[in-house]
Amino acid sequence: MYQEIDQKRMNTVYQMILEMAEGNFAYRIPRTGNEDEVEVVSVLVNWMAEEMKESAFHAGFVNPHHSYQYVVQSTLIVDNKCIIKDFSGNATGLLGFNPKELLELDFTALLTNESISLWETVRNEILQNESYQTIVSLEFVTVEKLVVPASCSISKLRQSTDLVIAFFSAIIETMKKSTTAKKSFTVEEQKISNYLDVRTTQAVYDYILANMDSPLPTLKELSRLFGTNEYKLKNGFRHLFKMTIQQFYNNERLKRSQLLIQQTKIPLKTIALMAGFSTYPNFSRAFKIKFGHPPTDLKRQTAVL
Repeated sequence: MYQEIDQKRMNTVYQMILEMAEGNFAYRIPRTGNEDEVEVVSVLVNWMAEEMKESAFHAGFVNPHHSYQYVVQSTLIVDNKCIIKDFSGNATGLLGFNPKELLELDFTALLTNESISLWETVRNEILQNESYQTIVSLEFVTVEKLVVPASCSISKLRQSTDLVIAFFSAIIETMKKSTTAKKSFTVEEQKISNYLDVRTTQAVYDYILANMDSPLPTLKELSRLFGTNEYKLKNGFRHLFKMTIQQFYNNERLKRSQLLIQQTKIPLKTIALMAGFSTYPNFSRAFKIKFGHPPTDLKRQTAVL
């Protein structure tokens, strides 16, 4: 029995890590209060998500395959028995339920145990006072059993006993979910788009990001690796990302070196070598062109890591 429960908890940890791998740091693993290794891992993963949410985005490591929406409002309408009668489209995307599952569901089934108690208190006060409304912090539970902390505005509709629950959270929508694309192409762009293998080009982009510690393969090697030709890859990459493959590789290297300078005590010359530069002066020159100042101007980490 205990092994089965622990496996479910570990599955939640795995799901949380997959969300983070997709660049989504909005979710949290629910706490159980147990004093065991699974709970320790859960705490560490939640902490990691919070730290990455605060720092990674601001450091510029954002994959353009995703559209990050930091302030997304979702709305639920529940009756006086806490049954969900209607909702906005964003609610299904955030919580992972399909529309049929969400409709007629008991609202408390979406909440953590701690939030259910708070919800009952607020609900009773609102039902007794027609003009009462409040903002509270509730924790929602997704289909994957992850927790979504959200600030909720709760009020009662004027002509009924139904309650409106509007909450805000950060979600991520991938470009793969987009069904429409509205863009006017120039004649030259249309030529490229006619034969452009977008998926292959994006795969090359992801490959470069995942192998930043290795030398950049030649255009010929990349083309062979991804089953395309050099002309398509070169022009397709420039068309999609508005820069050459080499420029992209250099930019990402410099971004990473900037983070290493700020967050570690690694010597600058070593960071230059890690960034793929044969000499420090070349690194310093490229760094200044990219960021407008030399690497020595950055404030360094004082504590030993």
